[in-house]
Amino acid sequence: MERINAEVFITVSKLGSYRKAAEKLGYTTAGISYIIGNMEERAGFRLFTREYGGVKLTPEGEALLPFMQTLFEYEQAVAEQMNRIKGMETGHIRLISFNTVIVCWLPSILRGFKETYPGITIELSSCEGPAKGIRMIQDKDADCGFLATDTADNIDLFTLRHEPDVAVVAENHPMAEKEVFPVSEMEQYPFIGYPEEEAPFVYQKVRELGIHFNQVMTVDNDYGNLSMISQNLGFGIYPRMIAENCRFPVKAIPIDNGSSTPISLGVRSYENGSLAARAFVDYVLERNLSGKLL
Repeated sequence: MERINAEVFITVSKLGSYRKAAEKLGYTTAGISYIIGNMEERAGFRLFTREYGGVKLTPEGEALLPFMQTLFEYEQAVAEQMNRIKGMETGHIRLISFNTVIVCWLPSILRGFKETYPGITIELSSCEGPAKGIRMIQDKDADCGFLATDTADNIDLFTLRHEPDVAVVAENHPMAEKEVFPVSEMEQYPFIGYPEEEAPFVYQKVRELGIHFNQVMTVDNDYGNLSMISQNLGFGIYPRMIAENCRFPVKAIPIDNGSSTPISLGVRSYENGSLAARAFVDYVLERNLSGKLL
């Protein structure tokens, strides 16, 4: 091939549509079709096959996808380095985070980061479960992300703080007026939690503490959970800062075991990742003063 447009290939494969890829990248649909057609002609085989409502990768296209992702990352790194040499700070960061950090930290962090690096664009996506977030970073679907864990394989992880856990209950819950929610009494009340596969460290910690939840519901995002809790369908356990910033009618009660939730910033490779992602990691770490991001 004389010319491979890795960005177009990856975007079409993710969105499954020439039209959606064109809207995202600023092309026309005909332009996307022409680029893919040209790549297929030079490759000598089909990369995508049409199906109802869009397109999907052929087996040959699937085999090329990881190489296209690597090529695209190298192209971004080269472009960023060239711009840096010219005295410009540019780049693009695919950032993921769970909603607690999005609401409580990221507005301030991103405002300051954009003031420092106005040429770097950020694509922010919500990702609640740490297991899913780790997979996204490992699979190159995200450059870096805030994760509610302090352990992860095959990525670089920087633990920022351990946020004290609290029990969150509705205002009319039997424990709402208590000063402490004893672990020994938790199994008496309905509990609303996460699917275990998305927050395995939580359930591991629970088993270590000998807690037996009466789990009546699982919800895979913080605010869905808190909405259910506010209607007294059960209680939940959350980092203190989300309870303090919650607009639902709930109360936060300290837990007598002193447990906490780790909050970390993960990146696929600090040393070999993009300059933009490294700049973001450095910026966040520099702001982590006395364990509190301001």
